[in-house]
Amino acid sequence: MKIVLLLGCIALACAKRFDGDQVLTLYPKAPAHLRLIKEFGSIDGLADFWAPDTADLVNIGGSVDIRFPSNRIRVVKRKIENAGMEYEVKILNLQSLINNQFDVPRKSRALGYDYNVYHTADEVLAWTDDIAAQYPNIARSQIMGKSEENRDIKMLTLGSKTTNPMFVIDCGIHAREWISPAVCQCFVNRMLSNYGVDPDVTAMMDALTFIVFPVLNVDGYAYSWSDDRMWRKTRSNYGTVCTGVDPNRNFDAEWSGPGSSSNPCSDTYYGPSMASEQLTQVLQGFVRANQGNIKAYVTFHSYSQLYIYPYSYDYKDAANAAELDSLAADSAAALQSVNNKRFTWGAGHSSMYLAAGGSDDFAIDNGVSISYTIELRDTGRYGFVLPENQIEPSCQEIYPALDVIINHVM
Repeated sequence: MKIVLLLGCIALACAKRFDGDQVLTLYPKAPAHLRLIKEFGSIDGLADFWAPDTADLVNIGGSVDIRFPSNRIRVVKRKIENAGMEYEVKILNLQSLINNQFDVPRKSRALGYDYNVYHTADEVLAWTDDIAAQYPNIARSQIMGKSEENRDIKMLTLGSKTTNPMFVIDCGIHAREWISPAVCQCFVNRMLSNYGVDPDVTAMMDALTFIVFPVLNVDGYAYSWSDDRMWRKTRSNYGTVCTGVDPNRNFDAEWSGPGSSSNPCSDTYYGPSMASEQLTQVLQGFVRANQGNIKAYVTFHSYSQLYIYPYSYDYKDAANAAELDSLAADSAAALQSVNNKRFTWGAGHSSMYLAAGGSDDFAIDNGVSISYTIELRDTGRYGFVLPENQIEPSCQEIYPALDVIINHVM
């Protein structure tokens, strides 16, 4: 395989640093606590909301994970304590976690592609072509479009036939969620390397055509390696002071509705127009062009250990909510059987928060009856900076979880 290896310490050597930055979990119990959290969110550069995405989505009786810069943390804690709000330090020094994220020694190139380490955007794009070339009878790589920075947006088609009903998977919509593309690569390798060997995998590959977008937000993902590990959005700019659109607020699913922002500096900025982003156009175009033939859609995000099914853009349930709930429960049980990791599930509006413009809601509104966002590990100990030693167990537990959904639609 053609692999350009970039060691994490080298790739991030010139990037923004987060020395002493802390992630706090706040537990608002009163209106005054919510006002303080919104105050934090209104100050430019102060609060990076991890879960949920913005101050407006925080509720009394819930919790919120927020990253604060080291030079403001004392003042922030004093304000929290003066308000009588409970909190805990989830991450004491973010830069330390970033430094230690690359905890698996890189293997020799002669040993081939290592699925237990994080890979750069260039490496993932090269791998997409290489893995298809390695399995020419059951895999095909295609360029589906160009990103704003002229990178390829690639798609893999897996299966013994290209005319079977489709199962669509995408990873890497949000740039900083590195475990998502890693799991996509594991899944592809598992399906291709086990075809003709494992009877269950062979049956799935014979019954369905798997469509996989290994890293949709390729510009943002590349930027999270080179400049800012905590970057979430795309890298487009529409003449504003801030760069980037939240691609998972950019789809034709009550676009510009609740849980999204008109502020270009917000991490949930919905963009200047619906489907303004190239990756959104690619995915929307594919789903619409294959309407009626896509049996399931899964988009991998992190973190929360949670299955989300429609709807998130409104307080309403999908017509097949009972089916989605039961299937999520079965899939989560299969996942838990591997490493005893517990994932919860529910409609987006009740299990997380309102968030308009999401790809899972778009999919179900365009004929895909089984549609999930799966928030991978963990629940906040590492958050977006999940160490490499958790890639392999994350992949191993997601295989049986996906098998449940796959067998349901076969």
